[in-house]
Amino acid sequence: MKQQKNIETFKNIVDKLVSVPAEEWECIVQYLSLRTFEKHSYLVRAGEVVNNFYFITTGLVRFYYSTEDGKEFNKHFAMENGFAGSFQSLILHHPCGFFIQALEKTETIVLPNRVLNEFYDRHACWERLGRKNAEQLVLVKEAREKELLLDSLEVRYRRFLKEFPGLADRIPQYHIASYLGVTDVALSRLRKRIQ
Repeated sequence: MKQQKNIETFKNIVDKLVSVPAEEWECIVQYLSLRTFEKHSYLVRAGEVVNNFYFITTGLVRFYYSTEDGKEFNKHFAMENGFAGSFQSLILHHPCGFFIQALEKTETIVLPNRVLNEFYDRHACWERLGRKNAEQLVLVKEAREKELLLDSLEVRYRRFLKEFPGLADRIPQYHIASYLGVTDVALSRLRKRIQ
């Protein structure tokens, strides 16, 4: 019952992006599975070749880099109805350079990379879905690059609040500060000033 409900949610999100014929849905559903990640567990570890993409049905994850001395830099967050995975592993079969960690108990639909690659050649709808996801990722990365290079902390923080509604109430401030590229002290000062 739960798997059917989660797959229906996934189907509804995909249908907003591309039109998938019923027979294609019937074919791909047999390869989908559910997987739950407990809080603080990893969907992906840096250095691994990632074998799956994940569609998040409930929960929240962070994507982050870690230096050799353990300093962490958040690069992205994904929550309900978002995707998590590594395009580098999907396309090039190379190890992922970042971690994806559950910040809450997170339920996912598992999309095996092998199946995604096979389905890209199977029907144009799947290739179109992959392209739309890649385009969205490029748009996010371009906006993020610009904001980190040109925008003030206040502009970056306000964009974060708009891009991730409700997330500021779900995660510690130091995760937001890391994402914005500042110390949590600087973020705290800004929040006091604009409230």
